[in-house]
Amino acid sequence: MKYILIFSLTLFSIGELEAQGNLQFNQVKMVFAQETVPVGKVWKIESVIYSASVGSVSSSLTQDDQIKIDGSAHVVRSARSGNGGYNGASYFVWEQHYPIWLYGGQTLQAWVNVARINVIEFNIIP
Repeated sequence: MKYILIFSLTLFSIGELEAQGNLQFNQVKMVFAQETVPVGKVWKIESVIYSASVGSVSSSLTQDDQIKIDGSAHVVRSARSGNGGYNGASYFVWEQHYPIWLYGGQTLQAWVNVARINVIEFNIIP
C-alpha cells in the first residue's frame, strides 16, 4: 500500500511539471523605443544592432552598451582597454549571449549605443 501511495504521488508530481502552453510564431519585431510584451505572448531577443562601434585601444577605454528591461539597464556589450604599463596595451570586449526571453507585461527598450533590438514574438497557445 505504501508503494502505491508513493507511485501515485510521483505521477501527480510529474503531471504538475507539464508546460503551461505551446509557442506559436507570431511576428519578427525591431524594438527601439520602450515597448511592452503583450499579455499572452513572449518575446525572444535574438540580437541587437549597435549604433556605435567599440572604441579603439586607449589608456582608459570604458564602454558599456546597454538595453533596458523593465526600466533596468542590462549590459549587452562591454569594452575595456588600458596601456598595460611595461606589458603593452590590454584590450577586452565582451558580448551578451542570446536568446533572452521576456514574458507578458515586461518592457524592453534600446538604450546606450544600441539602435535596435531584434525580437521574435510568440503567442502562447494553451
